[in-house]
Amino acid sequence: MKRSKTYSKESPKVGIFWFYHGKIIFKNAVPLNQGINYGTTIICETDHESFWNRLEQSGQLKNLPPHLRFEYFALPRGIVVFHPETEQYFVIHGNNLAKKELNLVAKEFNLPKEKTTFEQDILCCDLSDEEWEAL
Repeated sequence: MKRSKTYSKESPKVGIFWFYHGKIIFKNAVPLNQGINYGTTIICETDHESFWNRLEQSGQLKNLPPHLRFEYFALPRGIVVFHPETEQYFVIHGNNLAKKELNLVAKEFNLPKEKTTFEQDILCCDLSDEEWEAL
């Protein structure tokens, strides 16, 4: 059996992440076999808001500038999900991550290159209040 090209020899993971200054500063990544079913996908058990609250309670947000500690959506973020029916991984992200950063996500989550799709989603975008109101 031919092995898929991956960014790492470790098992692929699903989860959530945040970027700051070109680096993943927070993530919650779990091996695919520890993910949970969510509709037709497999995801990690924690959403951005819940995980952010845990980061806040544990004091891990203190290294961020004060204006970025307020809400989980203040930083570029995304989620990695798996679709079992198509055996495809999706890196769902906002409008403010460059290709280099997306490739870093794929590497950190050990995703197979030929089975990974990058997809922008409005829920992860960095929009102004006026842009949100226009939706």
